[in-house]
Amino acid sequence: MVIELSNELRQNFNISALQKIDYDDISYQKILDGSAHSQKGIYYLITETHGNWITIVEVSVNLNDPFYVYSLANGLSRRLNTYALSFHLHDSDVLYYNLEKRGVSLDGYNSDYQYFLDAPAAKEEIFSQRHSPQVFKEILPSLKNVDQLNSILNEGYWDAFDNGDLNDDGIPIDEKYTVDEEDRFERVGRYLEIFSYAEYPFANWYHNLSKLNLKDTHLLKGGI
Repeated sequence: MVIELSNELRQNFNISALQKIDYDDISYQKILDGSAHSQKGIYYLITETHGNWITIVEVSVNLNDPFYVYSLANGLSRRLNTYALSFHLHDSDVLYYNLEKRGVSLDGYNSDYQYFLDAPAAKEEIFSQRHSPQVFKEILPSLKNVDQLNSILNEGYWDAFDNGDLNDDGIPIDEKYTVDEEDRFERVGRYLEIFSYAEYPFANWYHNLSKLNLKDTHLLKGGI
């Protein structure tokens, strides 16, 4: 998988020198502070194939000309002939995912479509950006169902939209729609059993790197 990722980055995104970073409880803070937040490059947490899919979590991007992680996941899904699920958590305020299959984009998710907009979005525009988690049916763990996954995804902005509870600025009118996006990220990861049935340390990766199994999960840096 690392070889395919390296080839995709080099050939289509002009990112070279992909390297795996080994870390422990003492050194990983230095690695992140000394590299991810100061040097040009990209950082990902990425799994080996599990079941018939892989997962990419965008940890840090420091590029003059950044690109969306789903573009990378799409190409990687084509190279590996599998599903690829990419995640990006923006400042714990908005969660994004994209699901790709063999180079075809199946679904995208934005937990708060209004967040980056200067004016309230029209209903037709909002409908066009709605996620369709039914496509997860083929890769959901046993005993899990699309309706429950969709319930987790709809909490907050999308429930407010469905209930007609967005104000004139396109923002939910009630605090009951407030969602901790890092917590949602963790619940989605647990529901999909990406790491295990009970845990999803990717969501709070900064404090949980020591929990990850480095045989199946890699912290990777791509340089320019």
